[in-house]
Amino acid sequence: MRGSTKKWMAALLAAGLLGGVIPEVQRVSAETVFTYQDETSPLSISGANIRISGEHAVWRGNSAKLKGQIFYGNTKTGQSQAVTTHGKLTDSPSVGINGKGEAVVVWIDKRNDSGTDDNLNWDVYSYNVSTKTETKLNKNTGQNSAPLADGDFVVWQTFPSYTMTLYNLATGELTDLGRGRDPVIKNGRVVYKGGEDGDLYEYNVATGKHNKIVDLPYTEYVERFVYNGEEILWKQKDLDGNGKYVYIDLSNSPQPVDLTKPAKEGQREYKEMSISHGTAVWLEASGDAAIMRAADLKSGQIFSLGLTKPTAFIGFNGEKLTFVNNGTLVSRDIIRTEKTEATPANGSGTGSIPADGIVIGPKGGVAAKGQAFQLEFGQGAFASDTRITLKKIGSLPSDRLASGMTWTGVAWKWTADTKPLKSAALTFQLDEPLKYADAANRAGIYRFDESAGRWVYSGGTVDALWKTVRAKVQEPGLYGIFLYAPSFKDMNGHWAKAEVEVLASRWIVNGMENGAFAPGQPVTRAQFAKMLVQAAGLDAQQPENRRSFRDVPEGHWAADSVEQAAAAGWIKGYEGGLFKPNAPITRAEMMVMLANAAGLRKDEQSDLLAGYKDAGSVRDWAKPSVQAAIQSGLIKGDGDRLNPGATSTRAEAAMVIYRWLAMKGVVFHD
Repeated sequence: MRGSTKKWMAALLAAGLLGGVIPEVQRVSAETVFTYQDETSPLSISGANIRISGEHAVWRGNSAKLKGQIFYGNTKTGQSQAVTTHGKLTDSPSVGINGKGEAVVVWIDKRNDSGTDDNLNWDVYSYNVSTKTETKLNKNTGQNSAPLADGDFVVWQTFPSYTMTLYNLATGELTDLGRGRDPVIKNGRVVYKGGEDGDLYEYNVATGKHNKIVDLPYTEYVERFVYNGEEILWKQKDLDGNGKYVYIDLSNSPQPVDLTKPAKEGQREYKEMSISHGTAVWLEASGDAAIMRAADLKSGQIFSLGLTKPTAFIGFNGEKLTFVNNGTLVSRDIIRTEKTEATPANGSGTGSIPADGIVIGPKGGVAAKGQAFQLEFGQGAFASDTRITLKKIGSLPSDRLASGMTWTGVAWKWTADTKPLKSAALTFQLDEPLKYADAANRAGIYRFDESAGRWVYSGGTVDALWKTVRAKVQEPGLYGIFLYAPSFKDMNGHWAKAEVEVLASRWIVNGMENGAFAPGQPVTRAQFAKMLVQAAGLDAQQPENRRSFRDVPEGHWAADSVEQAAAAGWIKGYEGGLFKPNAPITRAEMMVMLANAAGLRKDEQSDLLAGYKDAGSVRDWAKPSVQAAIQSGLIKGDGDRLNPGATSTRAEAAMVIYRWLAMKGVVFHD
C-alpha cells in the first residue's frame, strides 16, 4: 500500500477534493439516481472464461490438478464439478438450457489432437449436466471456435473460412449456415457479423432465412457485439479510430440508437459488454482499472456501477449484473432510486438552498448544496417542519487534528432547529475519483465535537469508484473528510501491518496506551463482537431497550455492541444468560460470529473439513459456520489443521475482519 501523506495530498489535489462540484455523471435527472445492491452466491469460482445462464455457470479452472479444465457450478446450491479431466487444452466454455430445461455445457478442446499444443485445430463438445452425457459435435477437422448453446441448438464458427455451423442437440443434425463471424444464438435466432463486411445479420432457425439487421456505410463497422434474444449492443467504429456504443431492440420497430457519441479510443480498451432488460453495460479504462459503465436504454443516460477486473466480468444473468469478486460470484441489482428534492423555505421549489435554510418535514427530504454535499432525511426524522442550514467551511485550525490525521480541504457545517430522531445519510461527492486504494481505504467523515475539542469518526463508506464518501449522521455540526494514518511501534514488518492500519484508520481496532498494537495478544468475545458491529456499521441500539446477558450490564464498555450483535442474531450466550465477554474467543467461536455477520450460506452436508487432521475437534454446533467461513476464504487453516479450540490473536481477528470488508467491496487494493 502507498502510505505517504504527500502522495495522498497530491492525489486529492488531482481529484479536485479541495472544492468544486461533481459533474452529473451518475444522475439521470435532478430527481433520479442509479444505485446498486450486491448479493453473493454460495458458488465459489476459481478460474477464468466464466459464462452463466440462469443458475448455471461454467469456467476454465486454475487449480493445480485440473488447471485449464472445464468446470460447471450451480449458483443456488453452490455445488460444482469438473466437466473435463483429460488434461488436454480446453477453451471457450459456455452453458445454455435445452428444450427439456436441462443445462448443457459446450466448449472446445484438443483431446483428439495428437500434434503440439500450438496446433490450431479444436473440436466442439457438449455435456448434459442432468444426464451426464458428453457428445462430440463437429465432424470436420478445423479451427472451430466459441460454441454457444440455447434451446436445442449449438452454433459455432470455423476459422479462417468464417463458416458457421448449427447443431441440433435433439436430432444430432448439422446445418451449414454459410459465411459469418461471431454467431450468437438466442430464442431461435442466430445473430452474426457479416463474413464480407462489418454489418449485422440474423438467421431464423425456424424459416432457414438470413436477414440484414444493420446496414452501415463502408467507413464504419461493428467491431464486437452481444445479443440477449431481444436486444443487441455493439461497439461501432470507423476508419478514423472513433468508437461509440449502439443498441437495437429487435422486438420493437428496430432502429439503431446511439448510447454514446463517437470518441477516439484510449490506449486501453476492453471487449466485455452485456445487455438485458433495458440496461446496457460495458467496461471502460479508469487509470489502471476497469470501470463498469452502464446506460439506461429508456432515458439514454449513462451511469457507473463500480470497478471490476475484466477477467471477473460476466454480464447480465436475467436482470442482474453478475461478476466475480475474490472468487465469489456476485449479483449486482441495479436500483433506480427516486429522490424528491425538499421544498426550500422560500417556497420557490427550485431545490437550491437559500441563506435562511431549507425546511424538512416529517416525510423527510433531501437538503443539498449543489452535489458536493448532500443530506438525506428519511421519513420520521423530524416530528414537525425543521429548518436545515448548510455552510461550506474553508479553513480549519491545524492544532485540532490528532497525530496521523490529514484534512483533505473539504468541510461543511449543517444545523437543524431540532436534533433528528433518526440518522440522516450524509454524502460528500468528489470532483474526480481518489487515485490510490490506500487513500480510499483511509478516507473517513469526521464530526468536530465542540465539548471535547476534537474530531470524532462518523464513518466513511467509499463507493467502488472512489468518488463518494458516505456516512450515517444524527448530530448537527461541522463535518469534514480526513485521511487517517495511524501507526503502531510493534507492527513494523508484521504480516498484518497493512490490514491492521487500515482497520485502525476506520476505528474498528485501536492500539494500547503505550503506542503498541500487541498483535499477539488474545481477543476477547466482547472485543470481537464490537469489531464486527463497527465493521458492519450497525445503527446504535438504545441500552434500555434490552439486556440480553447478565454479565454485560448497561455500564459495560461493550454493552451497546454486544446488544447490537445479539439483536442481529450474530451471537449467542451460554447457559444462565451469560455471554462471558472477557473470555478469549476461540477460532471456532470467531468463525461462527463471522459467518453469521457476513450472512454466509451454511451447508450442513458439506465435506469441506475432511482435508483437515483436526476436523474431529470442530463441535457440531460450529461445523456449518466453520465450513462456510473456510469456503468463503475469510478463514484459512494452518496447513492441514484448523485449530478450532485455539484462541485468536488481535492480528488474526483484524485480518479476518479485513477480508470480510474486502469481500463486501468496502476496502480496496491497488
